[in-house]
Amino acid sequence: MAIFQRRLWLFFTVWFVIGLILVGFSLLPPWLEWANAVFLFASGLYAACYLWDVLPKGRFIIPFIFFGSILIESIGVHTGWPFGTYRYESDFGVQLLGVPITIGAAWLSVMGASLAFSKRFPFRYNTLILVPLFAVWLDLAIDPVSANVKSYWLWQDGGLYYDIPTQNFIGWYGTALVFALLMARFEQKPTFAELERNNQYLFLMLHGLFGLTAGVAGLYGVTIISSLALLVYWLTKGGALHAKGAKKQIS
Repeated sequence: MAIFQRRLWLFFTVWFVIGLILVGFSLLPPWLEWANAVFLFASGLYAACYLWDVLPKGRFIIPFIFFGSILIESIGVHTGWPFGTYRYESDFGVQLLGVPITIGAAWLSVMGASLAFSKRFPFRYNTLILVPLFAVWLDLAIDPVSANVKSYWLWQDGGLYYDIPTQNFIGWYGTALVFALLMARFEQKPTFAELERNNQYLFLMLHGLFGLTAGVAGLYGVTIISSLALLVYWLTKGGALHAKGAKKQIS
């Protein structure tokens, strides 16, 4: 299992670097659009490996996030609730209930990365408090780029933040909170610290990709918001693992 995880991480890292250049600088040719789906599945699978490790008694949460997010997105597409009224423009491959299945992988990536990043803050209930906020933080970078730059989906209603409905971010928070409630109920300490660390990197990589793409397109506010992730990472230093190590040395 550890070998598979390391090879998957290596594959994703290489794919990410290539995508950072091609997508970030709008160099991706139309015939290579399928690479976006590979990126989402690879990141979602690696995040699922982390969730598998820290949720040994709650591994049902992994398919619940995957299919649950697709179901919620399907409701959103057909009713406008809870995210607002929008439609998908680009072909992300196979669809389920009118939603590309890559959306399920994307939500796994967001939730796994957000959970890992929350562990840099060693206080009680950090999963419940921080994971939904971090998921929305990621969407503050994902949505303006996906809708306004790449036209992966289009909003029919406007809003204050890059013409995206405020309802969308409220919907993201509520959805992520449901997932976080389940994760907080079953989570345990990670068996592989490498998985947690790399998923913290995944959080930064997602912000890096969308932040760079936004900056190239002139959405500098998004770039600033994404850049804050690196600052927070640096300020928190070792996070929960660092705090535990320091506590051991004191005792």
